[in-house]
Amino acid sequence: MRLVAALFALLCAPSAWASCPLDLGRGTGLVVFSSHYIVAFRPEPIRIEVGDPFSLLINACTRNNRAAELVAVDAQMPEHRHGMNYRPTIVSLGDGRYRVDGMVFHMPGRWEISMDVRAGEESERLSHEFILK
Repeated sequence: MRLVAALFALLCAPSAWASCPLDLGRGTGLVVFSSHYIVAFRPEPIRIEVGDPFSLLINACTRNNRAAELVAVDAQMPEHRHGMNYRPTIVSLGDGRYRVDGMVFHMPGRWEISMDVRAGEESERLSHEFILK
């Protein structure tokens, strides 16, 4: 009986991420995390094409369920040792939500997106790779 009560309490408890949601809409997105941060993001439009500008919708949270600050976003091609030809702009939408405009992958290959986040004095760089054909 205690096990049933414990399971019921666990299932009925409010979500741990209620005040810093990772949902980006449309049921699509990627999540990268570290020991201090969780970052959910998705491109807009969903399909990234060579040479076409796209945006990133980003939700940045701490592991303590607080909004984090997105400090910088960039993308590089490690094999070619260069980045994008454009500098993206970050627009804060409040509560750890951001829109990054002006992303362009100008050639096919392996791209690495890096996102610098911080909360207080502690900052980290989280990254994710894309293969663009």
